[in-house]
Amino acid sequence: MELSPEQRRLLPTDDEVRFYREHGYYISRPIFSDEEIDDAMYGSECFYAGERDFSLHASIKPFEGWTAEDGDVMRINDYVSLQNREISALVRHPLLGAVAARLCGSPVVRLWHDQMIHKPVDKDGTKTGIGWHTDRAYWKTCDSDSMLTAWIPFGDCDESMGPLVVVDGSHAWPGNGELKGFHSSDLESLERKMETGGRQVVKVPMTLKKGQVSFHHCLTLHGSGANRGEGPRRSLSVHLQDGANRYREHRDARGEVVWHRNDMLCRVLNGQPDYADPDICPLLWTDET
Repeated sequence: MELSPEQRRLLPTDDEVRFYREHGYYISRPIFSDEEIDDAMYGSECFYAGERDFSLHASIKPFEGWTAEDGDVMRINDYVSLQNREISALVRHPLLGAVAARLCGSPVVRLWHDQMIHKPVDKDGTKTGIGWHTDRAYWKTCDSDSMLTAWIPFGDCDESMGPLVVVDGSHAWPGNGELKGFHSSDLESLERKMETGGRQVVKVPMTLKKGQVSFHHCLTLHGSGANRGEGPRRSLSVHLQDGANRYREHRDARGEVVWHRNDMLCRVLNGQPDYADPDICPLLWTDET
């Protein structure tokens, strides 16, 4: 895959790659134009209205997420890029995969899955927080520890809007790979469960301008507060896998086999889900010839 000279200038520098690997996060230059973000916003509205450009075939149900019948609550919808044309174009933008490849040091980056989140205004702060967690805790069937997530707000996002917040350097702390607090809004209680090893908890809000993207390591602790801004906070999280990632069987503490939704969607090769399935986990970037 090729980038233009202008696009190459938007890639992280060597120093910025070192920063990501030390701190567990990176904030990009504006890599999307206003028009590209506006197109994605339009696509999100079409999706929320029930329109679908592509079919997502699945043998289990819980892929739909929020629907209009749920009302004015926080909206969480998975795999939107596999169902909507404009969101698909954003996810497949070459710079998104190229930046991720630079950060994780892989010549190949594939989609793992995506999640669109719409936070309505929540002045009392009780309904739209997302608790501290690591993405790795939810990806136990993956054998890679180099996976990462790109967070794309659909406009300027300041602290009042409840942006994504990362804990600086926490990807290097042992013992947090099991923290699954995504569906809790009690960030204070979850913070007490962090295994810090005596380190200070430094929280860094991803306050971004339209077109910027933040990236964080799959072991970086992160969450977000309530949206106390003047309008909804709309964003897309794009979970990304390096080329070496493969399925592995994982059992929980009770000895039961753990599964991910991708296991229900991906084709099967040699009796196992193929995380390189081009329909579900499309190639987003490659330096390989």
